Amino acid sequence: MSRKLNLNIKPMEDLEKNDIKDAQIEEINDDKKENKKNYRTEIVLIFIIGLLLGIMIKAESLKKVSIGFSDYKVTGGAQGYDLDGIEERMLEESKAQQEEAANGAANQEAPAQEGATGENE
Repeated sequence: MSRKLNLNIKPMEDLEKNDIKDAQIEEINDDKKENKKNYRTEIVLIFIIGLLLGIMIKAESLKKVSIGFSDYKVTGGAQGYDLDGIEERMLEESKAQQEEAANGAANQEAPAQEGATGENE
């Protein structure tokens, strides 16, 4: 009885190629895992930065903006400009310019009339 042993012996080159392929697949999987970790880390950092920025903006706006239930109790701050005074000055200046224009037109007409009467005499 002779039995044949059927051994699947692969050449060493095939084993090396398989090992290389496995190593490459593992590297790709490792890169994907690192990318996922980096992505998650970036998202967490962006969230933290946004949170801190929001807190900072809120703190600064509380100093300058007052919106709330008791706004009617807040007294207004002093204005940098007196709008009534500015309006009065503008009206006075426009009246003065109109008077000057009227006087200037009357003065120009008077010499013209004198010159016309002087020629006729």
